[in-house]
Amino acid sequence: MKLEFCLVLLHILLLSPLPSTSESSDKRLRILGAFAHPGKSHFAVFKPLLEELANRGHDVTVISYFPRSNSSPPLPNYKDIDLAGEDNIFVEVVDLQTLDYSLLREFMLLRHWGLECCQRSLDNKDVQRLIKSNAKFDLIITEVFNSDCFLGFVHRFKAPFIGLSSHVLMPWANGRLSNERNPSYVPILFLGYGPKMGFMERVENYLAHKIFNFAYGVFCNGPTQKLVEEAFGPNVPALDDIAKNISAILVNSHYSLHGAAPNLPNIVEVGGLHIPEKHQPLPADIQKFLDDASEGVVFFSWGSMIKASSMDQRTLGEVLQALGSIPWKVLWKWEDEHLPGKPDNVMVKKWVPQAAILRELIRLINLDYWY
Repeated sequence: MKLEFCLVLLHILLLSPLPSTSESSDKRLRILGAFAHPGKSHFAVFKPLLEELANRGHDVTVISYFPRSNSSPPLPNYKDIDLAGEDNIFVEVVDLQTLDYSLLREFMLLRHWGLECCQRSLDNKDVQRLIKSNAKFDLIITEVFNSDCFLGFVHRFKAPFIGLSSHVLMPWANGRLSNERNPSYVPILFLGYGPKMGFMERVENYLAHKIFNFAYGVFCNGPTQKLVEEAFGPNVPALDDIAKNISAILVNSHYSLHGAAPNLPNIVEVGGLHIPEKHQPLPADIQKFLDDASEGVVFFSWGSMIKASSMDQRTLGEVLQALGSIPWKVLWKWEDEHLPGKPDNVMVKKWVPQAAILRELIRLINLDYWY
């Protein structure tokens, strides 16, 4: 039944023509998109799909930290429930001088973000009004990441749901669809291994796979369950049980980049779904910089969460020396328009239209420690 629904759902969402205004309302789905994580790079993957659903005539309500701006083209049937308010979102929050990577720290950081965002989201007055309302939804779409906080809506509105992932699936996501991965040759994303692992690497991969699955259920979903019951009532089933009713997961990945692995039909790779076919023209100074790059260009970006300018001076000096020694021009996403000691072949910009730039480039340095 889940597979049948998945196939029908994908047809409706991605292939159906736009319903005309004269058609009966039963051809329009009432869709709730619920996204508790305030990472801009995550929602950038989901937003085009949600807007396209509204463009196709469906009624879309979206809970997120990133409401549509006033300058966006009007979408009357797209309703925002804004979580941001006066709170800061997760932009430039990772300080490179205090970052000391380990598997434990990585997991605990994800856990902290998940619980904090869950509490903040469920305390939102508009979210509370929605929980208490008589609204009805035909479909719920939510992110599969570090918290199952919004699965309470699945119980509340008794609607089928699908998941979206902005990157390779987290270790705990496969089990909810019985899509078990063989850790002997499918590495989990936290370790950074490729498919050709040695014996001890396979052992480490197996243990990490089991430990992360156990830890997520106990240390993430355990506290989240209490928060969900406070918001939705004490009769909410276990989040792990709700999660197993998921109909499909759309994953922003592709085997050509992340390696081949067996997936069930309801785990669908949609890598690049968010990349538009048409782009606005690049700013004139960036376009000229790219046009003058006869040897090629390196695009250097660590995404929206890492504060590149927090790099210590010694490391920064070594990076600048390395960039200055290569024959290519370098476009670097940097938090300031000025960078002391910047080589002549480097341009720094506080903001860059990444998708448009990538169409122009042949080399890319990008944020890949999760992806």
